[in-house]
Amino acid sequence: MGARDAAQTGGATRRRAATLPRVADLMQREFIAVGSEEPLLEAQRTMKLARLRHLLVVEDGALVGMLSYRNLQDELLERAARQQGAAWLEILRGVPVRDVMISSPYYVRPDTPAAVAARRMLRLHLGCLPVCENGTGKLRLVGLLAESDLLRAAWK
Repeated sequence: MGARDAAQTGGATRRRAATLPRVADLMQREFIAVGSEEPLLEAQRTMKLARLRHLLVVEDGALVGMLSYRNLQDELLERAARQQGAAWLEILRGVPVRDVMISSPYYVRPDTPAAVAARRMLRLHLGCLPVCENGTGKLRLVGLLAESDLLRAAWK
């Protein structure tokens, strides 16, 4: 590669760096969320019908947790194993999402570079990250960045 080629390549790298996407460019602005008092079985039904692996838990527009399908299944099976007969289904109807959700989940801000968010998701083995802005002492949920959003951006 000659000096001219190197200069052109360097320029292309700089141009590309200037146009790297931010989380806000890729995130989903429409998402399904539930309250922390939502019965666990209803959350499971919502996740199954909407084909979701993660469900955001929100109170007054602020992110308070996240429920993964894996956490939900583990909890349902664990509670069912402790019960005899059909009583377990009745008990599960009274379990709120807050008992199973991940409190204080990892999140990103809309201005976070997408590459930083992707590295975080890989390092922490996360399928998605809530996107939040700081409000009046609360994290206001504004979107969701999922693995599929990053894949879609890489494919373009």
